[in-house]
Amino acid sequence: MKINIFYGPKREFDKIKPSNDFLILNQFVKLLDNNQHMENNNSYKYLVANSENYSGITESALQNFIQIITCGNFDEIFLQNPPRNIKQLLKNTFDDITETNHKYKKLGKKQFQKINNEFDNRIIGQREVKNALLNVLFPLIKDYNKSKPTCILFYGISGVGKTETAKFLSEVLEEKLFRKQLSMFQNNKFSEYLFGGNHMQSSFARDLLERESNIILLDEFDKAANIFHEAFYQLFDEGVYEDPNYTVKLDNSIIICTSNYINSEDIRKNIGDPLFFRFDKVISFKNLDKKSIKKIIVKTIYEKYHELEPEDQILIDKNDLIKYFDKYSDKLINTRQISNLVNEKINEILVKEFLDETK
Repeated sequence: MKINIFYGPKREFDKIKPSNDFLILNQFVKLLDNNQHMENNNSYKYLVANSENYSGITESALQNFIQIITCGNFDEIFLQNPPRNIKQLLKNTFDDITETNHKYKKLGKKQFQKINNEFDNRIIGQREVKNALLNVLFPLIKDYNKSKPTCILFYGISGVGKTETAKFLSEVLEEKLFRKQLSMFQNNKFSEYLFGGNHMQSSFARDLLERESNIILLDEFDKAANIFHEAFYQLFDEGVYEDPNYTVKLDNSIIICTSNYINSEDIRKNIGDPLFFRFDKVISFKNLDKKSIKKIIVKTIYEKYHELEPEDQILIDKNDLIKYFDKYSDKLINTRQISNLVNEKINEILVKEFLDETK
């Protein structure tokens, strides 16, 4: 029996698994549990398991995995992101095992240039951030990082471009951003998710194996309970994340943590020096000046305008909106606030026009 083990996202696993003549692991185990005979199993040449399939089988079935799969007389088995103990059982039993690790896109010279050329138009008012970001990312394109992840902490008030910068980087690499909100990590439920529970539970490590990008955003890092910060020591140091069921290697990844800290002293006080000095770079996002606010107003109005249907666009005068918000620019502080207010004003205009038409 040939065993194919694949580590990576489902999208890529679907490209190598068979398109027909296969049985899903959960279905197969259910047949065995119901004592159904497998006389017709010759019609299935392959057994397939996606990441989520292992959580559907019991601990007992997991321990007897070899006995179970040999009941089916399959030609080949295709497994995506199997737990560590399944992999070890297979290696102890079978000789014909192929292990494949998905190769994530790596920041190259063209992408580096694109960051330099397009950053200021995308993230307004943060020129110093661009320069700091380019400096810390440069070792990736020269392989000076020796495959280690690049770990960055963004700090500053909300709505000045921290999360948007992570999204921008993922778009430059043309991959889907892997994003986790750490503000949710406050209780025992998330402790099991982060540090790992039994194989049937969702976990951070398994989600990392499933990721579609090497750009990893840990949003609102400052809002997680301090005890959870310990989980990231090895990840930041070596690019390895482990729990009782999975080991994940994050070679050449870019790990971005965002926070609302005001200064580096505040960061060190709250997360401690052992974690603070594991970041390759701590980057400050400044409060937006008046010139930047005005640019964001114009950019936001044009973006919102182009999202409208043609019959609504003719009701909106972009220049009038720009003049209207320019009067209040001193009171505006971030992109999120501006976006909400522009939406509100556009909706106000459209609602009035709609009601006037229906009188």
